[in-house]
Amino acid sequence: MPPEIKRDSLNTSYYGQDIHVEAWQPEGGLAFVHLIAAGDFPELKNPDLGNHATLGEALEAGLSFATSMLDY
Repeated sequence: MPPEIKRDSLNTSYYGQDIHVEAWQPEGGLAFVHLIAAGDFPELKNPDLGNHATLGEALEAGLSFATSMLDY
């Protein structure tokens, strides 16, 4: 049977641009960023932002990446 996957997400805005980040964590495994949607950019599915000990850390990594996208 496949492991249970925990999921969490955050929604915010940055200088008027909407940001949505999703993170997943398989039971007993490390968390990763599953999806980033930032402003008018196309959605990024499974961006390579490394593995993280918690869902919160993965969400922070995704948010940091999203804000850097919008800064350009």
